[in-house]
Amino acid sequence: MPRRRAFFSPFYSHRIKQYKREKPPNPPESFPFLKLPYFPLKYVINQLELVDVIHFTMKNRRFKRAVECTKFHVDQFHFHLGKWSKRVEVTHQGQSLEIEPDHEENEYESTGLKLNGVVTPICCRPTEMKVFAENAEAKMDVLDEITQHLLSFLCVRTFTAKFLVKCDFENLFIWKYVKNFRKFTIKPVNNTGIVVNSRELHFLLEDIKIEELELDLKVENGYKFPNYPLQGSNIVIHHNHFIDFDKFTIGPDCVKFIMNKHSIPNSCVNRLLKEWIAGKNEKLERLEFKLRDLFEGPNSNEDLLEGITTFENEFEMELRNWGFYDPDLEIPLVDIRRPSDGRSAFIRRWDWYVSLSVRHPNQARRQQRMNV
Repeated sequence: MPRRRAFFSPFYSHRIKQYKREKPPNPPESFPFLKLPYFPLKYVINQLELVDVIHFTMKNRRFKRAVECTKFHVDQFHFHLGKWSKRVEVTHQGQSLEIEPDHEENEYESTGLKLNGVVTPICCRPTEMKVFAENAEAKMDVLDEITQHLLSFLCVRTFTAKFLVKCDFENLFIWKYVKNFRKFTIKPVNNTGIVVNSRELHFLLEDIKIEELELDLKVENGYKFPNYPLQGSNIVIHHNHFIDFDKFTIGPDCVKFIMNKHSIPNSCVNRLLKEWIAGKNEKLERLEFKLRDLFEGPNSNEDLLEGITTFENEFEMELRNWGFYDPDLEIPLVDIRRPSDGRSAFIRRWDWYVSLSVRHPNQARRQQRMNV
């Protein structure tokens, strides 16, 4: 049987070209993630570096609105006001970014970034940003603009502040944005004193809510602060000349109180110890004070524990039994107990200092099991 010849249509090649898949277009150079739905957009923004988020908010208004909608959370917003350095520091997931105004124009070139809608020369680096100010006197105004821009889209968990120089505390721009601080420090450098008047002292201690307070300042004309207790959970007072020791008390939320730079009367410490024994200051864990007289032995400063029932410290008893402790070498620890809930604390005395350390309830229960 003769072999059948293949039939070739003149339209075959035309049909192949007609149905052949077209070449795909080139992928876009950038991904338009601002058009994503809310949750994918929030995920993408949260994966960005902190410096990139702040940089893009200064470059693109739509991106700033997107960050505002997705609520970009940061761990800490810190104000630092020193003699030469005035800056804010933002911390997010262990990364810190310092943003500082500077007036040396020759270091920077205009980058086209906008601060609150105004084109401003800004230098961006991985861990810091420099914002140009016209002169040194305008640094505080630029810092105000930086704070306004950042807090317009950031959700801050905690605020902290540290002052190393005297400022106009009542009229600072900071109070426009926040009056609730986790940590607030006023501590001059190089022993340069900070002196405030009575009005500023009341503003700092009453109008601002602070959890951890550290003050190293003096008050004009020997003014005594009349309102107690002082607010805060952790309080450190260096210069206590403004404290009225006849009225001084510790607040119910206080966990730690330290006043070990200038002396305090023994009668005041005695009253504070009796208040704790009576059931006050349930959250208290530690007190530390400097006294006016030196501890030369166990019988020194007898009025410190006047009217307080003390017990021999159990830990020192065990050391003495094992031969590791000599009571003649140092002043022995003593315990005090609170009848209301059975909690105990030990008092340590050395040099000019005395401290009270309250045992945690778990430690007390553990000690009871060991004694049984």
